[in-house]
Amino acid sequence: MNKAAVIVIGSNSTRCVTADLDNLHANPIRRRVETRLFLGMEENRLSEASMRDTLASIEALMLEADAPVLGIYATSAVRDAANADLLAQRMEQRFSLPLTILSGPEEAAASFYGAAGDEAAGVVDIGGGSTEFAIGENGVIRQAISLQLGASRLFKAHPIHAEKDVAPARKAVLQTLNALPEVLLRHDGISAFYSVGGTGTACAMLAMQVKDKVLCEGYHLTPDTLNALLRLVAATPREQRAAIPGFPATRIDILPTGMAILSAVMERLQLSEITVTQCCNADGLLRRAALCRT
Repeated sequence: MNKAAVIVIGSNSTRCVTADLDNLHANPIRRRVETRLFLGMEENRLSEASMRDTLASIEALMLEADAPVLGIYATSAVRDAANADLLAQRMEQRFSLPLTILSGPEEAAASFYGAAGDEAAGVVDIGGGSTEFAIGENGVIRQAISLQLGASRLFKAHPIHAEKDVAPARKAVLQTLNALPEVLLRHDGISAFYSVGGTGTACAMLAMQVKDKVLCEGYHLTPDTLNALLRLVAATPREQRAAIPGFPATRIDILPTGMAILSAVMERLQLSEITVTQCCNADGLLRRAALCRT
């Protein structure tokens, strides 16, 4: 077995995926720590507290990985931060590994290869600070794009504390989605779309009323189900949301905005369903590492 791992610093959480490079789909091990980098940003700068928590989380994830870490990557929050170089410097000093900051299209491509691989498919990856879109087939990406639209970013601008807050949040999302290119809107020849990341999985957990993410893999989420869940969560007082069956307690504030994004995305792309997967950009980055070995 040739195990290896990659770590991705997202805007909501830091993730680590460990897998056998010779058989990436054979029981990859997924770990994540909520680090909330985006919500911890102050005047477009990463806060000292959030950087400290992120470094501590990376150290814990590296120990748990029990495999060589091939790379540490960062996405939207670090990409936007004026002091990203400070985090990179501290990381290299502490772990002797460089920090690779993915561009928006690179992040979208990694999510596509992680979730879709060689399939004729589309991918929607809702993060904290951005949302990535990609479509392709036979391992070739037709279009990969990143929009400044994420669950934490939307929460800062349009928090959802009641059902009346859903409409203005969705309206803001739909305005941002006007930037999507025609090739994505048509998505000709694409047989499936995947929802990558925590929002889709959390919606499946709510729909199935389960706490086990593994049980949600492959769940087909429809707009009717999603919008009903969004209304339920929005109408539930913040302090009572964690009691909803299947609700992930770490996403009390940002799950409703993530759901509003996914709802608007499905409307804009005219999707009758979207398939939930735990596969993510870290899987795609591991796939690239495996291909580089051959």
